[in-house]
Amino acid sequence: MIDVLATVITVVASVSASTASLGYWLGKKFSYIDTKFSEINKRFELIDKRFELIDKRFEEIDKRFQEIDKRFQEIDRRFELMEKRFDELSQRIGRLENAFTQFSETLIMLLESKEIFTSGEALSLRKLVRAILPYSSSKYYTKEVYERLKQLLDKDAYEYTLDDIEQMYEIADLIEKEGIESKRKDLIEYSHKLRFFALVAKVIFVYPKILGRTPAQPKQQQQAQEKKKERSC
Repeated sequence: MIDVLATVITVVASVSASTASLGYWLGKKFSYIDTKFSEINKRFELIDKRFELIDKRFEEIDKRFQEIDKRFQEIDRRFELMEKRFDELSQRIGRLENAFTQFSETLIMLLESKEIFTSGEALSLRKLVRAILPYSSSKYYTKEVYERLKQLLDKDAYEYTLDDIEQMYEIADLIEKEGIESKRKDLIEYSHKLRFFALVAKVIFVYPKILGRTPAQPKQQQQAQEKKKERSC
């Protein structure tokens, strides 16, 4: 009995010692784990702080982009204002050009009615426009356009129609376009001369037919016709 009790006491003592040793070991391990978790937590705190810094930087970047957007909006508004002003300026120039054309047409009509600007001057102008007819180009002022203009300038001026005059204006626009794109000054200058001749031809040769009268002729031609009438009488 005493031996059994001694054995039990020995086993209990051994287990207690082992348990104490295990507890000590586990305590160290848990302490180590706690230390590691503390370090991990500190690292996470550092990471959180870095993310906060990154967030702040992104907020600053967002603010800068917002400022840039505002600046671009201001620039867009300024461009819109500039476009409106250019449109207004273009309209004014168009009105001025139209007014000048109307004034020129009215002036030539007045001179024609006073027999100061006659068909003789108009034919001389056409002769000049025909003589300086520029060679054709490739894009707008093509060979076909060149040939059509030559036909119009060679046509009997007294048989001109409003459609012929309109074609001259359209060809003048094509020649001007070609001159601007190809940087040919001669084409640009010629387009202005052609427009002026088209205006003169309309007033001198077309309007009188619409009004039911003959175009104003040079005085020498009028005198020759009067002499023929006198002889026939």
